[in-house]
Amino acid sequence: MEMLTPNVYTETKIRGCNPSIVFTSEGSVFIDTAQWLSTLLEMREFAKKRGPIKYLINTEGHIDHIFGNHWFAGESLVIGHEKLNEIFWTVAGDISDCYDYSVDVLERQDKAALPLMPKREDFIVNRPQITFREHMTLNLGDTVFELYYTPGHSTSQLCVHVPKERVAFVGDTLFSECQTWLHSADIAALLKTLDFLETLDVDYFVPGHGPVVDKSYVAKQRSFIYEWIDAVGKGIARGWDVDTCVKNISFADRFPVDIGQDEMMEYIQRTNVIRCYKYLTNTK
Repeated sequence: MEMLTPNVYTETKIRGCNPSIVFTSEGSVFIDTAQWLSTLLEMREFAKKRGPIKYLINTEGHIDHIFGNHWFAGESLVIGHEKLNEIFWTVAGDISDCYDYSVDVLERQDKAALPLMPKREDFIVNRPQITFREHMTLNLGDTVFELYYTPGHSTSQLCVHVPKERVAFVGDTLFSECQTWLHSADIAALLKTLDFLETLDVDYFVPGHGPVVDKSYVAKQRSFIYEWIDAVGKGIARGWDVDTCVKNISFADRFPVDIGQDEMMEYIQRTNVIRCYKYLTNTK
């Protein structure tokens, strides 16, 4: 794990999202849970040595952020946006057999932890018990957590700002030095959310994927999204339909896919083009 402050830790070098911990005087708060089960369980043990795990906050409902919720069931309250159930427990934006998908991930990339995976009938999806609409303040011990609805990447996206620690956990609103997924994005909302992030007074942004960044990275993320939009816009100007745009537009050479997901490169390129095409043509 990487220590950002004496009370904030994150893990950015495993498959899935960047799971993080914030310690307070009355216990800890987890933000997201990745699919590398052995590391997740190590993080839990690390946190419990300093006190109880009081809350788990999910920044979104895609499986790479909520896979580990099972291991917090009955122990910690789960917090998320009120729209979280719209995509909760989904793979790449599609409702599918997420249990088999998770087992497959463990078999390929975290095999030592496979025996720790419960049987299907014993697996607890563990949806949020506490939800909010636009803004929520959570006080725990000596620490204040400001939760904001930040739609764009998904309909349930949220940001966790911890002013005392000068850090914000922004989930997949930011992809740091890796491929940006627009597969489920409302691009107009995402651009507005990036504007909002720049108003936060922080030293650290913990992205959904990739290394921790500072505020300057927001402009880089915005610029890359505009490159996607521009490329698709030029295709539309040439008279290309969406299939022709998909065939001819790719940014696969710009960034790698985040750790352990190389097989998703074609999917990312295709769905990013489709989202930008729909954004520019105002179609659904």
